[in-house]
Amino acid sequence: MEKIIYRNDIVEYLNFLSEEECKTLVDYYISGEDGWQKTCFYNSAVMDPIHPYNKNPETKINHDFFINLKARLHEKAEEVAGRKLKNLSMSAHKWEVGAYASDHSDNTDLDGTPNAWQDNKFVTIIYLNDNYEGGHLTFKNHNLDIAPQKGSLVAFDPGFDNLHGVTEIVSGTRYTMLLSWDHDDRTYSQEEIRAMQDQKIREKEIQDKQKEEWEKGNKYA
Repeated sequence: MEKIIYRNDIVEYLNFLSEEECKTLVDYYISGEDGWQKTCFYNSAVMDPIHPYNKNPETKINHDFFINLKARLHEKAEEVAGRKLKNLSMSAHKWEVGAYASDHSDNTDLDGTPNAWQDNKFVTIIYLNDNYEGGHLTFKNHNLDIAPQKGSLVAFDPGFDNLHGVTEIVSGTRYTMLLSWDHDDRTYSQEEIRAMQDQKIREKEIQDKQKEEWEKGNKYA
């Protein structure tokens, strides 16, 4: 497994998954088509990784598969982060033609103020296919443009110092898996937790209005 260090906190591992593993996962998610839900990024969707298994238990992908995969990702995430981490979430993502993500921080506003997802201190993204155009991972502050290969894992700090985005999908469909992590020793007061929950409610209202604009054809709303 080749390791490409773009920065000390942005690293790509080539061939983290085999071609066969990638194909199996893409087919698995396609089989659970009704499980996709719209995200806050235009023309992209998210799915609970276990959803297709609940509908088709005969698949080779099951709970044990994800437990093992998460353990492998945990090791790489901590290797890049240089500290102990705890998992927050695991999800599958589908980016269709026109999908993109403007420059953003996962855990702060664009001025660096901690946001509702301030516990999201680190991410690992697996790229499951490469038969699409566009969909590069970019870091504008570092003049960095990454077009990950099928099977690659990209691990990075998604905060204010690494503002990042995804270039528009020009053709095809881009499939990825994303796991979010927090620092293992970080705890939050009840006040902080309530503030994050309240902000998520407000953000959902904003996102719902944004999706209404998308339905009207205002793609860049």
